[in-house]
Amino acid sequence: MVESNESLPFLSALAALATQLSVDGVVIHSVSYQTQGFGRWELEAGRRRVRIRLSWDGKDKQLRVETAELVAGSAERRWQLAEEHDFRRRRPDVAEFFNTIRAAVSAHAGL
Repeated sequence: MVESNESLPFLSALAALATQLSVDGVVIHSVSYQTQGFGRWELEAGRRRVRIRLSWDGKDKQLRVETAELVAGSAERRWQLAEEHDFRRRRPDVAEFFNTIRAAVSAHAGL
């Protein structure tokens, strides 16, 4: 999904996502973004006790969505696969891709 020449649209869409999610009380806690090779990124978002991790693997063209509940007083996360989206047969534009991301976060954050 993200190639080196798509960095600015990706980062702009990420900023817009953060703004949209904040209205619903969802915070982006961390982002790791690498454009080299096939492109890879990981995003962790959520609410107080619920976390959603989205991972993009540019080589396999797969978006993984995992969830974890935070136990009181513990930073340990036990991630469980919630969704997988295969983009090998189609190449969505950045807006469509981020609609998929927002829908996944909203569904798993209880919005």
